[in-house]
Amino acid sequence: MREQYTSYDETIAFFYEAQKKYPNIFRVEVIGKTWEERDIVVVTVSKDLQTADAKPGLFYTGTIHAREWIGIELAKGFGKYILEHIDYDPVLNEALSRATLYMVPCANPDGFEFSRTHFSFWRKNRRQNADGTFGVDLNRNFNVGYAPSKNTSSNVYSGPNPFSEPETLALKNYAEDHPNITIALDYHSQGNVFFPAHNFKHEDALNATDLNTLSANMAEEIRKVSGREYGVHMGKPPVNLISGCGREFYYSQGALALTVEVGTRNISDFIENMTEHINENIPALIYALTEAPNYDKTIRLPRITNFISSKVSNNRVELIWDYPEEEDVYFEIYRSLKEISHCQASNRIGMTKAKTYTDHHLHASMNYTYFVRAVCKKRRIKSAFAPKITIRTHSDIDGFSKVLFPTKERIGYVGEKTSKNSEHFGLNSLFVGISQSRGECYGVMGFPLDSVPENAIITNARISLYPLNRVNVQVEKFGEWRIGIMDESACESLHSFTAVKNAPILSYIEKPTQSHELSQGIWRTWVFAKNERKLLQEALKRKLVTFRMDGPTRLPLDRSSQLMQWDIGFNKYSNGLEFRPKLEISYTLSGTTIELESSGLTTISECGNEDNTLQVGFDKKGCVQYGCIEFNLDNLPNVENTVFSSIYLEMDAVQVNASQNIRFHVEMIASQGEEKSVENILKRQSIERIGYEVSIEEINKEKTQRFVFDTYSIVELISSMRRNQKLLFVVLPTSEKNFSTSQLVDWTDSKNMRPPCLKIEYVKKRREGVEGVTDLKFVKDNGQIKLSWKNPDDEAFKGVIVVKNSFHIPCSPYDGQKLYGGKDSYTYDNFGALDESKYYAVFTYDDVPNFSQASSVFYRVD
Repeated sequence: MREQYTSYDETIAFFYEAQKKYPNIFRVEVIGKTWEERDIVVVTVSKDLQTADAKPGLFYTGTIHAREWIGIELAKGFGKYILEHIDYDPVLNEALSRATLYMVPCANPDGFEFSRTHFSFWRKNRRQNADGTFGVDLNRNFNVGYAPSKNTSSNVYSGPNPFSEPETLALKNYAEDHPNITIALDYHSQGNVFFPAHNFKHEDALNATDLNTLSANMAEEIRKVSGREYGVHMGKPPVNLISGCGREFYYSQGALALTVEVGTRNISDFIENMTEHINENIPALIYALTEAPNYDKTIRLPRITNFISSKVSNNRVELIWDYPEEEDVYFEIYRSLKEISHCQASNRIGMTKAKTYTDHHLHASMNYTYFVRAVCKKRRIKSAFAPKITIRTHSDIDGFSKVLFPTKERIGYVGEKTSKNSEHFGLNSLFVGISQSRGECYGVMGFPLDSVPENAIITNARISLYPLNRVNVQVEKFGEWRIGIMDESACESLHSFTAVKNAPILSYIEKPTQSHELSQGIWRTWVFAKNERKLLQEALKRKLVTFRMDGPTRLPLDRSSQLMQWDIGFNKYSNGLEFRPKLEISYTLSGTTIELESSGLTTISECGNEDNTLQVGFDKKGCVQYGCIEFNLDNLPNVENTVFSSIYLEMDAVQVNASQNIRFHVEMIASQGEEKSVENILKRQSIERIGYEVSIEEINKEKTQRFVFDTYSIVELISSMRRNQKLLFVVLPTSEKNFSTSQLVDWTDSKNMRPPCLKIEYVKKRREGVEGVTDLKFVKDNGQIKLSWKNPDDEAFKGVIVVKNSFHIPCSPYDGQKLYGGKDSYTYDNFGALDESKYYAVFTYDDVPNFSQASSVFYRVD
């Protein structure tokens, strides 16, 4: 297998040949020497090399870890692609005309050759340490976050001091000499994941959206080619971050910097895997090259500011932002169901020159994330992204929703070979799949359902987990992961591997996730179908539902693990509350139907009015006869605690004395005072037509006709209730011709036994949330920021959600980092940086949930 790979000298020779063939496009230069006197080489690729360093640059580094051969192979593969496509690929040509590619194919030549010829899994360079050991981990030898270490035999020995190694010093000097570098990509293996640079603080950086979106866009290019889904994961709180790596150094120089972990093995099967990884990553590299001009430090567009949602309903959101006036600028808006998402034509929902946009095409009780950037059509560049915002749409008019979390005692995993499975609950990640050390492993999640009424009618449900780490999934396209509803009554103990494995699965949720679809750092969601919702409905009686996650149960001969790690959101090994598994349930309740009889009927014609009748059409002179219907709304339930799910006006055609082409319309109209006349009807203020008109033919087929209210009509009815006004309708006929005989329909009988009536279905539900918290404040407490507040004294109060946002007052409970959810009146920002300004907001909620407006406080660092 290894004979199919190329040596360092062969790779460098390939680029020298490219330089010879295309001297105006390729340039090879030596930027340093290794301990073993090998050249450290940079390859510059650009149209018109004389101006290359004046263009924005993409800095590529590969194989800084000796055993991670993808870096040098991808560099060579990309070089071959450029040679073969430079004559006709328009995207590549445009990219190289506007930007420059700087490639260090192998940042660790000595270590790579040692790995190639002697010890495949060698990682470090080949420095001879004073104690006779060899090597420094070059990706721990940069200065940002450098962590001194003395264990020279360790695979992550960081060296005697930052930039002590000729390889890292060469990279440092080159990057500092090229301030035009706007994007830096450091290629590693393994994991199929992008790791954006971190600011070593548990606070969102201004360009965090740019880093994540660049990663996600590159991942989308990979998915288009192979179907493989790369993850995006910025990392855990600072205490757990990798120290002294090149990524953070390049980021400190002003570049968008990413580590790209490719594949599931350092030295993979060349034909089966490595070739595929090279091919799928080339479009991603080209995409990154096209983005380099947008982050040019000298000509960049201003970033959009104050990007927020100003209004949210069950099916729409209004977005607003600020931007300097500029004639040639317009804005692109992107929407995703994921907080980390690509932003491409496939999810671009709008373009506008206005500084506002309304998205009309949403579903109720769903989280949506929005991205926006400015575009200058004249200069052909785009701005950096505004910090993304996430909103959750309201429930449907008669709907409720709950986001539920597993209890600490009921979430964990059981392993075939692990001795103390009870210790895996609430204290570790979910490990699901199989490994030689743990054996088969299953995840278990128990969600309490006591906050959902037993009589709830579930309309939608989905379960989501956060994939924390997929490095131990070592086999490409092997195995699947799925979640099922477990029959817990047949399971003696959740801590018993045998009991959990043998517990019946009542139904699996949606389709399984294949190994190549696992993506670290991006939520994975399974949506319930009708049958699974029915099982969840039955679980409401038990007030508990338990899920089991299954993975592969066997291993190929040459692999030691196929084990996926998922976050549980508890304790030090997790990313915290914001990443806890969640079960989202949308539901409604059985509605109550009331029938409201009309309080007044009048036939109105040129000949005068006739009360208690409703005879509508044309008289024998061809003059129009109108009908007027009144309803007294006093007996309807309190509108503030009631929602109307459906309303229709029902009328019976008692006698039809018409045979011509007549259609009957119903309009809701404004009050006309006491006087009813044809003149007033003709001058009526129409509010809305109710339903659709009906013809004589339709009436003859069905005597009972229903005119259904649309959303606006229901809103107007509610407004009439709040103003203590009657509801007024006019029934009017229309025809294409005049008549010489009467054409009338009588909508009431002589005894008025079946008068027109409103049939109203309603659900008891609060329309507005409870009051917000008061007296919100913060103090510094033992190196942390403590927030405290006073909760409202209201029996409808169910709790608060606390979020923080570095850029603006959070506009929803989902707009920022979630710190706390519950009924307490205080919380801590455990990882918050004391030297970073930020906004904190507290939202109260009821059982719908309706959320209050934000009660906010600004933590300012002077």
